Amino acid sequence: MTAVPDFVLGADEFRLLRHALHEALVPSGVFRVEGSGALQCVQGVYTNDVLRHAPNALMWGGVLTPKGMIVFDMWVLRDGDAAWMIVPGSAHDTASAAFARTFPPRIAKVTDRTGDVAISWILGHNPPAGPGVIVPAGPAPFSALRIREDGNDDSALPPPVAPAEWVNAARLLAGWPALGREIDDRTLPQEVRFDALDGVRHDKGCYTGQETVARLHFRGHPNRTLRGLRWHDARPTGSDVLIGERNVGTISTWGLIDGRALGMAKLRREVDTGADVDAGGATATVVELPFNDE
Repeated sequence: MTAVPDFVLGADEFRLLRHALHEALVPSGVFRVEGSGALQCVQGVYTNDVLRHAPNALMWGGVLTPKGMIVFDMWVLRDGDAAWMIVPGSAHDTASAAFARTFPPRIAKVTDRTGDVAISWILGHNPPAGPGVIVPAGPAPFSALRIREDGNDDSALPPPVAPAEWVNAARLLAGWPALGREIDDRTLPQEVRFDALDGVRHDKGCYTGQETVARLHFRGHPNRTLRGLRWHDARPTGSDVLIGERNVGTISTWGLIDGRALGMAKLRREVDTGADVDAGGATATVVELPFNDE
């Protein structure tokens, strides 16, 4: 992380983000899986419970290593006995290889639709009903997801189109982790709010990485958890979070809303909510996520 904020919103922009409808294209890898074993194959690699959700449900979760580390997070939209799998754009190649390795094409044929399907977030209240507009079954950093199967032409989106940085703002306000920011190759689901965000089910059948996730849930606790930071006056100029001279975390996302600096960091569990810390060289207070009071 650098001293450059991930987004800057004035008071009017923030009000529009919270209360007016906007649509933002989000770079994504998009795959569709079909076949007699499609849902069972997704179920076997996914932290959420695809089979328990309704036939048209949109849910969030993750694909893990056998040791329980997050490989990538993923939205899954059930479409009857088939499913759409939507991953961050940076995870496209990794996801493609993972599906090729673990999904037998005879019963679960995966088609890469990234080139001809666009994914966008609808931000604001009361998203309009329409083709491809799906309201999530649980928490989300958006009010609806839109899947457009007719290409990526922005002109086809209803105005107004949100600036790209509003995606990071919506994500931060929701306390939502992102691959390459809050999530890296050593991150466990419980460290980045998967429980709070309904991204993992502890009562489903086996999936890759479940043993570590279950052991941590029922018998232990993560050493780090994702928390919010609210700076007092100054802005961060670095990424380290310190108590005294001890490093207790790293700022992963931050931005300015009406001149106020807010951010997220994975912090050591012994750091109390409400504590003041040195966050990037400036004093900030540790707060729980999401930022509901902003």
